[in-house]
Amino acid sequence: MAITTYAAIDVGSTELAMKIYEVSKANGIVELTHLRHKMSLGTDVFANGQISYKTMSEICRVMKDFKKIMEEYQVTAYHAYGTDALREASNQLILLDQIKLQSDIKVRILSNSEEHFLYYKAVMQNERNLGTLLDEGALIVDMGGGSVQLSLFTEGTLEFTQNLKLGPSRIQELLHTLEPEIFSYRDLISEYLDKDLNEFSQMYLQGKKIRHIIATGIMIPELVYHVANTQKNLTWPISRKEFNRLDFPLGMSSTQNEITLSTTLLLRKIASLVKANDIYLSSIGLCDSMVVEYAEKKVKLLTGHDFTQDIIATAQNIALRYHVDMNHAENVTYLATEIFDSIRKLHGLGKRERLLLQIGAILHSCGAYVNMAGSRENSYKIIMSTEIIGISHKERVIVANIIRYDSGYFPPYSEIEDEISRDEYITIVKLCAILKLANVLDKSNTQKIKRVSVTLEDSSLRIVAHTMADITLEKGLFHNKADIFEEAFGIRPVLKKKK
Repeated sequence: MAITTYAAIDVGSTELAMKIYEVSKANGIVELTHLRHKMSLGTDVFANGQISYKTMSEICRVMKDFKKIMEEYQVTAYHAYGTDALREASNQLILLDQIKLQSDIKVRILSNSEEHFLYYKAVMQNERNLGTLLDEGALIVDMGGGSVQLSLFTEGTLEFTQNLKLGPSRIQELLHTLEPEIFSYRDLISEYLDKDLNEFSQMYLQGKKIRHIIATGIMIPELVYHVANTQKNLTWPISRKEFNRLDFPLGMSSTQNEITLSTTLLLRKIASLVKANDIYLSSIGLCDSMVVEYAEKKVKLLTGHDFTQDIIATAQNIALRYHVDMNHAENVTYLATEIFDSIRKLHGLGKRERLLLQIGAILHSCGAYVNMAGSRENSYKIIMSTEIIGISHKERVIVANIIRYDSGYFPPYSEIEDEISRDEYITIVKLCAILKLANVLDKSNTQKIKRVSVTLEDSSLRIVAHTMADITLEKGLFHNKADIFEEAFGIRPVLKKKK
């Protein structure tokens, strides 16, 4: 039985944490040890925009200790991730370089969407009883140090996700700044939260029925600890009224108590705003999320939940927000994936790139909502400004560029090399050529071609449209897109009609 010893390291806003696990197909995930070191990385960054020399030295010292412990446990695989505080630090590259030099540990900074998608996957793996809550309508509140991610599920499907810069560490820093003038911490926090939360509610929650709040993220385990130690007979989920009555022994005497207080008040505010029936506190941490992803890839340990469908559902809901013609978007998605699947030997791309193509097909015309004359450029800007949970920032750049250049020839690499790598450029060129071809097959937006047979032959890609409709327009415009496709893949697509 193959067993991997895996270490997950979280360079978080309020602590450095490492968990070591055994991962195997037979036994799943078994935690061996959990190490935590409290620190003030978030305080540095959210106040000054960068990491102080003192904090940097502290982080490197702890990471060297982590490295020694990993060797003692004979760790064979590890990941080390940084989150919101590192994302915002102006001198993040210096810290990452020092950690690598002093401890030989390579830290990767997660994008916001990657971080919260990891938490979401871990919650689905470890909190199996939450499926019913998601079916009934639930808001997942994912607490980071500097931000909170709000993801709405209706009938078990992810409807939207939105990030607000309202993390407990950020609130704590505000309190320190205003401390000489504060009469009531609770009232000040409430006033600080009101604007963004009310604006969020007006834009996204009107008419939504939300029965449950599911709280997760880096700030929640500490809150769970306080609840467990002060309220012995609670059952989960806890009613909103009961949660509001909880009396935590929290003053403003320590950093951790301040953060826990901010977390509690923020949760109460959100639950009251959406009128949720109850609140479920999940003690899942980032390390637990990291090992779930590792086990999924390493030993095919599956949750039974289709996360890819959640990403697609998010893209579809973004499209609806910008009044995209969904019949057209769905038809283009079908046509694009049929072409993609038929030429796997030519493009050499995988499942992940296929997903990015699907997202691009769903969102390719969202920019017309802003201005039809510059819809492609507007679509690019919308996607670059909109978080799609489950894909990284680099993947979002790929999707945006697939769409941006859909209407003409792709520019040379020298014009966009500051934004993407050479490999990403090649991927974009290939996906863009496929999307152009699929889009022109429904140029009239009337779904004349709802079914195709795509066959790769020696010198051509034969696309047979099964339709009774007149496709003269599609045939007339097909040749130009065929030129672009041929330039990308070295093979000529040919469109035929079969009644």
